[in-house]
Amino acid sequence: MERRGGPQPSIEEDPGTRHQADRGMTKIAEKRKTVDFQGSLDVISIESVFQLLYHTSLSGKLLLLNPPAKATFYFKGGSLVWGTLHTRQKQLGQRLLESNQITREQLAECLTIHSNGNQQARLGAILMEKGFVRENVLLDSLKAQVKEAFFHVLSWNQGTFAFISNISAEEEIAINERIDHLLLKGLVDIDHRASKNQVQ
Repeated sequence: MERRGGPQPSIEEDPGTRHQADRGMTKIAEKRKTVDFQGSLDVISIESVFQLLYHTSLSGKLLLLNPPAKATFYFKGGSLVWGTLHTRQKQLGQRLLESNQITREQLAECLTIHSNGNQQARLGAILMEKGFVRENVLLDSLKAQVKEAFFHVLSWNQGTFAFISNISAEEEIAINERIDHLLLKGLVDIDHRASKNQVQ
C-alpha cells in the first residue's frame, strides 16, 4: 500500500489491465484532493482495505478500478454510508419498478421532472414528493443498492484502489451493519457460488 509521501511502487511497463487501472486512478486523483493512500488489489485484498477503513474509523472516499469496472464507496467514521458500481448496476428507479413499488408511468413522470430543470433533486426525493413511494421503501432499496455494490467488489482480485480522506457523499444511508459482518456475508456468498459452479 502506498501512503502519501512514501516511495512509489514499481509497476511493470505493459499494456495490461493493471497498468490501465493505474493510469485511470491517476487521472481521477488529479481531479480531486490528494490521495492519502493507494495500492493494487492483487497485492492487498479488497477485504483488507475495507477492514483498514473500519478499524481506523476513517472518513472519506474509496475509489476502486478494475477495468472496465469502477466502483465508489464513502465511509464516515469507518462506517459504510454509500456505495455504487458505475457499470451494470440496477438504478433506483429500475429496482422500485421491478419490486412493483412504482409503475412505469410514475417512473417516467419523475424522470421527466428530474431531467427538465430539476436535476439537483434526487430521483428518490422526487418520487417521495409526488407520493409515489414511502420513505422506508426508498431507504430499503437504497441500502440494497449499496450492499450489492459492496458484495460485488469482494470478488475483485485485481485492479487498483485509492482513498481520499474527508470527502463526504452527497447522499448518506445508514446501513446499520458492521463492515466485518458485511464482509462475512459477502465472502460466504462467494464461496457458496463457487461451490455451486463446481458441482455444475
